[in-house]
Amino acid sequence: MAVAPRYQVISRDLTGQIGSGQLSAGDRLPSESELAQHYGVSRMTVRQALGQLESDGLVVRRHGTGTFVGEPQQRRRRANRVGPFAEEMGVEQADVTSQLLEQTVAHPPAEVAAALGLHPGQAAVRVHRLRRLRGEPVSLQDSWVPLLLAPSLARDGLEGGSLYRTLREREGLEVTRAEQEVSASLATAEQARLLSVAEGSPLIVIARTAYTGTGQLVEVAHSHTVPTLPLSLSLER
Repeated sequence: MAVAPRYQVISRDLTGQIGSGQLSAGDRLPSESELAQHYGVSRMTVRQALGQLESDGLVVRRHGTGTFVGEPQQRRRRANRVGPFAEEMGVEQADVTSQLLEQTVAHPPAEVAAALGLHPGQAAVRVHRLRRLRGEPVSLQDSWVPLLLAPSLARDGLEGGSLYRTLREREGLEVTRAEQEVSASLATAEQARLLSVAEGSPLIVIARTAYTGTGQLVEVAHSHTVPTLPLSLSLER
């Protein structure tokens, strides 16, 4: 199983503390030296973690005074992370619920079959879910996984409502990398009904192909997200 970089572990821990209210807006975080000692890492690692929190809009670093928890902002979906939906959102798992709309074995559309590398006639498992953030519908996710790669998906439900957790725990497939394309579309009548928006409303579309650490392609997915949940990207040189 791939181990996350230490700065990401620290960033996630501090994000959890902010999301749960242990750290409130305006609170000053411990100094870099104190955090380095607490986590048993170098100050450079702590600096990377704080940089990630700053790019996510969760903290504000003030020269000479320290790092402070920022004011609550509109939630954003981070499109540069691979993980559970709650983690992409930077919220507690309890804030996110998933309604399973469909989990069936079927022959995927031609473009999906080609992306999965399936031969004619080979089936895949479709997992179609509606994501809610604190009760509000925000995203529809349509995932396809080759049947021969994860046959248990054809028989059993999802572990904790998570596809990636199910692939990891039941099939030994750890998703560690994904390629994504972002575009836009107009909501169909069915999408509008499920997302509680007007038909023809703009939606953010993310097309994802997900891989294990060994390069095994395990999922082709398309998500349609309401624009009130914007994407956040962190770029480095």
